[in-house]
Amino acid sequence: MTERKAVFYGQVELIPGIVGDGYVLDDDTPVMSERGTADLLGMNQMALHRMKTNWPKKTLEPFVDKGFSMKTKLLEASR
Repeated sequence: MTERKAVFYGQVELIPGIVGDGYVLDDDTPVMSERGTADLLGMNQMALHRMKTNWPKKTLEPFVDKGFSMKTKLLEASR
């Protein structure tokens, strides 16, 4: 498996007035940065970072799509 690289950087506004960092990977996959996701959710970035190890909570599993994943991965990004 090859390492993905972020080839495009941009600002993402999914909710009006809340802008976060987003990237497009070299395989055309759009991704949000950890900081951008935390901004979008209005939460502390470290709290989001800690969530990755226990997502989804058992009580939320029935409501989360099976194909959904929450992973963090360090990528090389060029601006």
